[in-house]
Amino acid sequence: MPLAIHTDTGTRQAAWRAGEKLTEAAASAGIALNTRCAGNGVCGGCAVKLGPGQYRVNGQPLTVEQDQYRTALACQVEVLSDDAQVTFPRTSVLEREAAIDEAFSVAHLAKRRATAGSSTTVKAGAMGLAVDIGTTTVVALLIDLTTGETLAKASMYNQQIRKADDVASRISYCRSGKAIAALQALVTQETIDPLASRCCAEARRNPEDIVRVVVSGNTVMTHLFFGLSPVSIGTLPFTPLTRVYPPTKAADIGLFTAPDAMAEAVPSVAGYVGGDIVSDIYLTGLHEPCQATLLIDVGTNGEMVFRDHDHMVVCATAAGPAFEGYGLTHGCRAAAGAIERVDFDEALDMKVRVIGQAKPTGLCGSAIIDFIANGLRCGLINEMGRYNVDLLKSSGRYFFEAALCRDSQACIIVPAADTGTQGPLFVTEQDIAQVLKAKAAIYAGLTTMLETLGLTPNDLERVYLAGGFARHISLANAVTIGLFPDIPLNRYEIVGNGSLAGAYLALLDADVTPVFNAIIDQPEVVELNLVPSFESHFIDALALPHFDTALFPNVVLTTSKQGANK
Repeated sequence: MPLAIHTDTGTRQAAWRAGEKLTEAAASAGIALNTRCAGNGVCGGCAVKLGPGQYRVNGQPLTVEQDQYRTALACQVEVLSDDAQVTFPRTSVLEREAAIDEAFSVAHLAKRRATAGSSTTVKAGAMGLAVDIGTTTVVALLIDLTTGETLAKASMYNQQIRKADDVASRISYCRSGKAIAALQALVTQETIDPLASRCCAEARRNPEDIVRVVVSGNTVMTHLFFGLSPVSIGTLPFTPLTRVYPPTKAADIGLFTAPDAMAEAVPSVAGYVGGDIVSDIYLTGLHEPCQATLLIDVGTNGEMVFRDHDHMVVCATAAGPAFEGYGLTHGCRAAAGAIERVDFDEALDMKVRVIGQAKPTGLCGSAIIDFIANGLRCGLINEMGRYNVDLLKSSGRYFFEAALCRDSQACIIVPAADTGTQGPLFVTEQDIAQVLKAKAAIYAGLTTMLETLGLTPNDLERVYLAGGFARHISLANAVTIGLFPDIPLNRYEIVGNGSLAGAYLALLDADVTPVFNAIIDQPEVVELNLVPSFESHFIDALALPHFDTALFPNVVLTTSKQGANK
């Protein structure tokens, strides 16, 4: 009898072989587990419940009797009996499909196309593929190169998350040429090729008519796309092997396109400031003189660009994947069943908005920001991210989470009867702490960068927010938790997926590439780890909205007024 694997969506049968890990058996059944530590048993992402059966866990035999279960990490488990029963919780299973974050500022795009020079000359029917390679999500646009028309679009999670979930862990994974080749195949053959096939099927076109592929992404992702080692980016002085990537035959890196199709990439500024930021700079016009303008690209890595007249500086900070749901008890990415909005007052009457026609199964980053902001306003959450337990208990929303050694008090967002997971959806104090670390990294990064110029956030005339995540959050709530500066909201402008826009423009306008190559030498790179004040700025930013409340006068005024009206 094959191994029985139970998930939220049903039961699957999986073949298993002696000596293989449970993660491999799951993969044979089409289930990818969260092994972001590359299966080394240290991240806890692939925790499963072992039901009746015989196993070997961490090299030791284990028998689980009927009506019992044991928690273990799938990457450390071998199955020893045919009748084994294993339950994979939703938090351990990687989604494959992603919400499409392909939108970018049409106004900025039109301006850039107007200022670009000649268009590429191709034969009728030729197509190009513009790709934004994000650490977490990859988005592709299929373009008719003769008309500039978008024929189809698709996105999915970067399948490198099977091995490691962020830039640092992917660099660490690249200990050999075999490991680098594995990560390259995961992004080219397991991510981009399926996206291209899906786009072509939708457009009723042949993938062999794709004659150019242009990708835009951070420096590590671009290195891995071309099969280059990113290891030097992980150590001082964080120098990449190259910043400009010569065009390469697409077939040579595993892409299914026209036989002679070429793959190209937007160049990088530095190890942690990649082509995605170069694309953002070009789309927003920051490569030209302007007044006190900040650009923030919020993602697993938080990159920032500041320009005042002729002076441009850039920096990057490791925000981590909390805003995309990773590391949170019921966190998830933006897909069907994800709660994308949460609203409530001091009565804690939760109103949620769910993506798709489905019962809620988790909370994505925008909902987590909403929850913390509303909790701060109504007194549910204090400045240190701790709950008002009396308020939780009196409203019937108190929960104590004791699973997997993550003891923590929690607030129930959706009761078990109304979810698609057979259990309540809640946010723990540990979850809040993870989000505060992510927002502190972003705010401390921009504060430190401005400080090197003798400026503060109050000096900002305009702030551009780039990246797909920025399009889906409540700007007011993001400011309330201290993610972005407390300046008038009309100074902010959301430009969306500038990285994808850069790849799109490079496909259509021949003169864009030399402009990109010139941009990479403009900025001064601020290495935050070398600035002594960054650590203290980070610690201060761990508070809600900030330890120095004078930096957030409007947030403090709003929360104090609501507290007085309770």
